[in-house]
Amino acid sequence: MDFDYDLAADDALIAAVLPLLREHGPLTLDEIGERLASGGDADDLNLPIEELPLHPMLAYLSDDRYAAFDALLGGRVLTHRLTESEIASAVLPVDEFSPLLVFVTGDEAYDLVEVDDEPDRLADRGIVDLESFSGEALVFRRGAFAERSPGDLVAATVTDTGLMIAPAVATTDSAPELASVLEAALASGDPAQLEASVFAAMVEAPTAFTEPGLPLSEQIEKSGLEMSGGLVAPSGFDFAGYLARSAFDSYAEQVGVPVEAVPGVVLFASLVDAIDTGDDSDLESRFSEGKAGLFAVLSDPDIAETVLDELFDQAIAPESIERAALWSKDHGPRKVGAAAYWLAGKAAEAATRVDDAARYFERSTDLDSEFDPALEDLARYVSDGGDAVRALSLLGRSLDGPDHPLHSVLEAFQPAERPDLGRNDRCWCGSGRKYKSCHLGRAEHSLEDRAPWLYFKACMQLTEFLWVETRFDLADARCGYSDNEDDLVAVLSDPLLDDVMLGEGGGLAQFAEVRGHLLPEDERELLAQWLPVERSVYEVEAVEVGEGLTLRDMRSGEQCELTAPAVSSEVPVGGLLCARVFPVGDTWRILGAATPVTREQCDAIIWLLSERQDDAEFTAVRLVELLTDPSLSVQATDG
Repeated sequence: MDFDYDLAADDALIAAVLPLLREHGPLTLDEIGERLASGGDADDLNLPIEELPLHPMLAYLSDDRYAAFDALLGGRVLTHRLTESEIASAVLPVDEFSPLLVFVTGDEAYDLVEVDDEPDRLADRGIVDLESFSGEALVFRRGAFAERSPGDLVAATVTDTGLMIAPAVATTDSAPELASVLEAALASGDPAQLEASVFAAMVEAPTAFTEPGLPLSEQIEKSGLEMSGGLVAPSGFDFAGYLARSAFDSYAEQVGVPVEAVPGVVLFASLVDAIDTGDDSDLESRFSEGKAGLFAVLSDPDIAETVLDELFDQAIAPESIERAALWSKDHGPRKVGAAAYWLAGKAAEAATRVDDAARYFERSTDLDSEFDPALEDLARYVSDGGDAVRALSLLGRSLDGPDHPLHSVLEAFQPAERPDLGRNDRCWCGSGRKYKSCHLGRAEHSLEDRAPWLYFKACMQLTEFLWVETRFDLADARCGYSDNEDDLVAVLSDPLLDDVMLGEGGGLAQFAEVRGHLLPEDERELLAQWLPVERSVYEVEAVEVGEGLTLRDMRSGEQCELTAPAVSSEVPVGGLLCARVFPVGDTWRILGAATPVTREQCDAIIWLLSERQDDAEFTAVRLVELLTDPSLSVQATDG
């Protein structure tokens, strides 16, 4: 039997796999790969394969083998016993026929309908209790079963043209193969999936279910088992409890939290949802009385961070998360306070209210001096203000602080102390204030030296959730739209992505607007000078090893002397670099990525940059595409 479905143009793999499964029966992925690799056209199939794409005729079996549905189900028969109401309405439930429904083509004398989509149609047949149907129903022409009696059988048979449903008489009792499969499956203590068990029985015995027999529900009952919602278990099994536990397990795996944390996570997520949708009446009785202790799971930093990511993924309004976090602090156990303030801070930060965010992070660290997320976020704010000593101290209290990207930057900007001055002596700078209140522990590095730190501060903003999607879009372009996930991960930290997000993506302007007031005054002034700087392509006219470069802007023709202490003789004179050149005092610096480009790339890049596209995201992605060429060297940077 060959029940054809249209294949998309890119489904060459499926077109090659289905004939194998029809000829050889169910196969594992390794077996499929071996047979395909030995074929003449294997080079066109991108082997090896890690999984097969979804297709209506492709079945994935419980033993990790694949099968072709038409080969597996062709000629199989399942039955259903009619009731008086079904005869009158000519509407049948699908439960007994579920394993065969893939062969409903729409050309038969019945319709397969979603009950929630067509309640009026079912009501017209006298059906108002939709709960008795498991989501779908088979609707026949009126009077289709008028000549049948309650207890008569109808059989669904897979034919060459689809699924035929017609009156039948049982010629066999039950399928022993099904009983054997169920017995083995139930040995684990968990319920068995009825549909998977039926498929397994069919694989085990090609003659199973080829003649009309008793309905599946009656075969199961005769075996001393019960069926509920497609599950089969011993009589008396607690299906409701099992489903609840399974739902918890599934949610825990999906979200990435321990199973025991699920009740608290769900309670907080439900609180956020209630506030976000305006269903916020009587919150205390719904989320506090007898339940408030569940919020304690948020005191685990990993769980709090996971919950926040999930809420941001769902595009929940930051104000709703903030309000829910503060509500949980007021109504939950004391230990949740630090996490609640941190959650509120991240929500305020997402709403660009950074001063409120900083205050929340301070409160979080006051309540719990070891709550890592708040320590690391507060360190960012302190770093923005130029206090490297306190920022390092905060990171030092965090478990992962020494590995934080900010840590190594801060170490380079610790102030040099003045051992000749006591804490209460007048400061050396002439301000008239005491040394401890003026320059003790404060950066004394020149603005020129601090330029890379300022650039890094702007890059740190790009780690916030609002930039995640943009980063992945650019990374996709940077890896050449590779299908290999490892290629995508490898480029996520490419400095070019940060530089493009700051420039063409508008990140530097956003940093100035949202966090600029946190910076020391001289850094604010320097940042203002950086904002108008546009990217260009520069020709290297001269190289002074260990000192810098002489560059000529290919767009404007202007020449500049670039300070680059790390420059080596490997930078070729006459070569082209795509970069942004920033003023820093009396010097010029490349603080982000500098990408070598060809003459052809140069023309395309200059055209793109000169067009001034209104769509910033398009410009950013297109720029990365133009700069992505595996034949070129990796990024060079002075930052």
